Parts: sequence; C-alpha cells; structure tokens
Amino acid sequence: MPAPVFWTILVLGAVAAGGYLAAVLADPETLMHLKDLGVYQIAGNRVLDGVSVYDSPLLGHTRGVWEFVYTPFAALLFVPLAKLNAPVIVYVGGIGNFLILAVAAWAALALLGYRRDLRLAVFSLPVAALLLWCEPIRQTMAFGQVNILLMALVLVDLALPDSFRGKGALIGIAAGIKLTPAFFVLYLLFSKRYRAALTSVISLAVTLLIGFLVLPHDSKTFWSGAFADPARVGVPQDPSNESLRGMFARTIGVTGGLQLLWLVVAAAIALACLLLARRLSSGGQELLAVTLCGLTTTAVSPYSWVHHWVWLAALLICLLDASLRRWAVSAWVGLVLTFAVASGGVLLLLGFDESSILTFPWDHQEVNRNAYLWLTIVALAVVALRLMKPAQDREAAR
Repeated sequence: MPAPVFWTILVLGAVAAGGYLAAVLADPETLMHLKDLGVYQIAGNRVLDGVSVYDSPLLGHTRGVWEFVYTPFAALLFVPLAKLNAPVIVYVGGIGNFLILAVAAWAALALLGYRRDLRLAVFSLPVAALLLWCEPIRQTMAFGQVNILLMALVLVDLALPDSFRGKGALIGIAAGIKLTPAFFVLYLLFSKRYRAALTSVISLAVTLLIGFLVLPHDSKTFWSGAFADPARVGVPQDPSNESLRGMFARTIGVTGGLQLLWLVVAAAIALACLLLARRLSSGGQELLAVTLCGLTTTAVSPYSWVHHWVWLAALLICLLDASLRRWAVSAWVGLVLTFAVASGGVLLLLGFDESSILTFPWDHQEVNRNAYLWLTIVALAVVALRLMKPAQDREAAR
C-alpha cells in the first residue's frame, strides 16, 4: 500500500471518527439509541426466564412491531446481554460494533490482496471510521443491530484460504443467526468450493440442533412457519422496506399473480448475481463477487430496512481500491455516485438541513426509497458489461 494513501486515509479516518463521536454526543437519542440491542437484551432475558421469544412481541402487543425475527440460536447468543446495565450496554453497542466493523474492513482489504500484517490491521481502523458515515452502517450503529456482525462473519470466512478445513463454518453460523446469509452457501457452490459449502451446511445444522436442544418450543414455532411469516416483520408496502418486494408492493402490489412475478424477478436477479460472482471469483476479484452477493441478498429479501444494506460499505471499499489505479476514471465516478447515495450525516456537516440526498423532500419519493435497490442493479449491470467486454474483444480479433 503506497505510503501517501496510508497516511491520507489515516488522517481522514481520524477526522471522520472525531466528527462521528461529536455527532453522537450531541444527539445520542438519534445516533446511539440502541433500540434493537435493547430488544435483543429482552430476548436474552426471556430465554433465562423460560418465556417464549415468539409467542408475543418483545415490546408492546402489536403484531409486526418489535417481534423477534431471528432464530432460536440467535436468542441464545443474546443471553449474555441480559444482565448488562445501561452504561455497559452502550459500550457494547457502540465500541463493540465499531470494532466488528474494523474486522470486516480488515477482511475486505485482505480479500483485495493486501498483506495481512499489523499495518493492515491499523489501516482497518480509519477505514472503519470513514464507513461510519455510510448511512446503513450509521443506522446499524444507532440501533445496535447485528448486520455488521453478519457481514464480518461472511467476509472473515471467505478471507480464509480455500485449503482451510473450517472454511464455511462462519457462514453457517451467520445463517444460523439470520437466514439471509445462507445465500453465500449458494455462492460457495457456484464458485466450486464444495467442501466449504458442505461445512457451511453442517455448521448451520449444528445451530439448528442447539436451538432444538435448548429451546425446543421456540424452535418448533420458528421452523414450523414463523420464519416465513411476513406479518412478524411488517406489511411489505411499508415505506421503510427497501427491498425488491417493497418496491413491487408499493407500485403494483404483491398479491396473487403479482406475488409470483416478484418471486420470478427476484430469482432471476439472484441467479444473475451468482453467475457474475462465479466469473469474478475465478478471475481473482473475490471481494467484488462477495459484495454483489451481499447486496443481492438484501435486494431480494422479502423485507430490508436501511440498516440491512451494510454491504454498501464493502462496495465503497471495492471502489476506493479500484480508484487508486492510474486513470481509473470510471472507478472514481462509481465511488462518488455510490458515496452520494449511501452517505449519511455528511450533508449536515456542510450546513444542510438534511442528512442525505435521499431525505430531501420532492415529488418522487419512491425513487429515494428504492435508491439502494437501483444502485445494486446498476452495479450488477456494470459488472456484467465489463465481463462481456473481453469476450467481445476476443471475438473482434478473430
């Protein structure tokens, strides 16, 4: 890594960290309320008290509001949170999530081929600090959500050598906490890492077994249908649902035949992503392949809040790395565009009343709500075109 890049990122990261900390101290109710972490704590208490985490909402009595939507295995992992008092839980949610973000940044940089030494570990901290101004990361930090942890588990797993026998286990654990990372098992299969895929499946099965052994009632409830019950999350047309299904629900609906249409389009996007990811992986572009899979998983998920889109942070790392190459004009354009769409809080520092370009009021709010989705589709299309170009060049040379 060139020294000017290292020191520039280090300085910018320090400024970003200081600005973020100042913003949190000025408005903790917005930037560090940790509502979801508090709900995880309630789930941990219910496990200790022998009360089901699925039979009723964790807070209040309204279906689709504060219901537990993770696996029984996840509920067991939240038990250590149960007895933490208010000051400690804030440190766990704030500092803990940031350190996990730094691990995710380290793994992403390692996948790009950077030497895995102390210098990279140090460099990961300012990179993580800069990513605090990515809105999905910002919201995950604010809610105390698990999304950064899930991304870190996947990235660290895929950063392991293919020869490592335990490769795939962390992906299985991530899927055992929340089902969506199971998409990466398909990625392992498509990229012909069959042993890692099998390890992922075994690891996931172990989490299921642990859930059934410790929480048999909740496991039966969850796996017999609660995991697929959309009412536990909310109505699909909710403006906060930034997935493909949310866009369909708000524009044309997802009942009857339209539900099938959504499923077909989602499956087509997922298949296209896996085919592209296989090409990228075989060409040594592992991080971009993994990032596209993460973004696609969020896009085709039935329900995706803004804090589920943490893979935009990995996309920013990909684009930042690509922009360091000489004459990388297209990478710079992609970096600026992605940061403009994904950033949060930056505009407030510049004196604007809105924290993001997506929060400005205008007549086409549906475009704003689907911005991450369209950005994902554009990324898939750009990668597809770039992968097609060498084949076209070879054909023209004949």
